[in-house]
Amino acid sequence: MTEKRRRSTGKSTLADVARLVGVSAMTASRALRMPEKVSPEIRAKIDAAVTELAYVPNVQARNLASASSRLITMVVPSFATPGSAIVSEALQEVLRPQGYNMMLAEANHSAAEESELIEMLLSYNPAAMVHFNFDNAAEAHRLLSNSGLPVMDIGGVHQESAGISIGVDYAKAIRQLVQSLVERGYRHLGLLCTQTNNTIFRQLLNGWHSGMLALNQAPHRVVTSPKMPTFAAGHSLLAEIRLTWPELDVLICTSDEVACGAMMACHAAGISMPSQLAIASIGGGPLAAVCSPPLTSVVLPYEEMGRTAGKRLLAALNGDEPPAINELPVQLKLRASTHKV
Repeated sequence: MTEKRRRSTGKSTLADVARLVGVSAMTASRALRMPEKVSPEIRAKIDAAVTELAYVPNVQARNLASASSRLITMVVPSFATPGSAIVSEALQEVLRPQGYNMMLAEANHSAAEESELIEMLLSYNPAAMVHFNFDNAAEAHRLLSNSGLPVMDIGGVHQESAGISIGVDYAKAIRQLVQSLVERGYRHLGLLCTQTNNTIFRQLLNGWHSGMLALNQAPHRVVTSPKMPTFAAGHSLLAEIRLTWPELDVLICTSDEVACGAMMACHAAGISMPSQLAIASIGGGPLAAVCSPPLTSVVLPYEEMGRTAGKRLLAALNGDEPPAINELPVQLKLRASTHKV
């Protein structure tokens, strides 16, 4: 009954058509926009699926997609989101020589406003859309699926992307860090998560719990905060965390900025690092190497994310079909902040 109601309201998406046929959303989009590039057999199946699902293409978006736009839009939760500047710069380095320009838009962490933002960006006649560390609400996902545009999701790699997913598996990243810290002799680990998108948050928690339990460690020392990942967040939260768990011997923060803020709080309180408290992070940007003491971190390949997204975008814009899932490796950098004496 649910499916029938959805069809009658014209809410079927391009992704639904692709799923029914057993092809990718990009193939379905190509069959509707550039039928000469798809085999007659596949075209026939897609036409039949369009009829069965009563799929109504977004005519405006299709017209935009077929125009000769040289604009790529990139949506970020906030311009202060860790990694967004590095990804944007790397992406532009690939796209600019091919004649494409980029426009950045800030969604202000608001899924409620996201659909309006995407509709506005579509009016600029973009050639493609990029999202960095941002979850699509249901209506926004439908708009993107129906747009006929190449869509890139950069950040936490996942299967539910409205287009092509490029990034890292945060669960694997945090499991690698947990294992290294336990091997170094730490036994009372804690995790501090500040604001991030749902995909990354779920991966972090899954990796934390599975990694800790696999090593017979208690995974209960977790703080989740709606605060932005800033120095101030790490600085303000450390005292409460240590008061709650005085036995804590190492704290993992989900960004370099939060970890450095926690370090500042340690310096202010006379807490010796790492002998009284070790600190590590997920991020590994330039800040990690210059803070005091230098920060142990899982290095996220932000530059490679941007470059890979650029290459995949160019391939899609040329009518090719890049891989839907592009998982990149991370690297663990052990530094003085977790050097157990």
